[in-house]
Amino acid sequence: MPYVDFNELKQRFKTEKVAELLGLQLKQSGQALRGPCPACQSGGERAIVITPAKGVFFCFAAREGGDLIQLAAHIRKCDVKDAAAWLDGGTVPSKKEDSREPSSPKGNSSLAYLEHDHVAVEALGFTAADAKALGIGYAPKGILRGTVAVPVRLEDGTLAGYIGITEAKLPPRWHGIATNVVPLPKRA
Repeated sequence: MPYVDFNELKQRFKTEKVAELLGLQLKQSGQALRGPCPACQSGGERAIVITPAKGVFFCFAAREGGDLIQLAAHIRKCDVKDAAAWLDGGTVPSKKEDSREPSSPKGNSSLAYLEHDHVAVEALGFTAADAKALGIGYAPKGILRGTVAVPVRLEDGTLAGYIGITEAKLPPRWHGIATNVVPLPKRA
């Protein structure tokens, strides 16, 4: 599993944004956010509390709490490394039956940071508009950093993960150019 900088994740995300990505149904209660815990499925409408000012959460049903990475790990029922990889844009599967990919209950959207108009995407023969519609794009960060990320979907359309393409063969209309292989930039 690639290295994920936990401190960088904590700078990039707010706890309430992670709660939103996880699909938590929270209501304002003073300076805190409260709601049911889908991981524990007990404790009622106030089972989990998030304190945005401190960047922490606590689940009363499980009697555990912590930062935004631990929140993702708790709700997705995985370890903190997998939770951090998920937050960083990876495709680490959840052990939870009805897990969500960021921003979509069925995982039907692409990673938000993919560059659909990148030269490496064009080298695969996709226009920027087609690449955006299909969820294909160059990944400048995350687990797939430095590759063209192509979504893999199940028969019902649910996003199963991504394949990272590291070199692209030019489409036939581009043949005759000096080389038929376009190497993508290496990771720094």
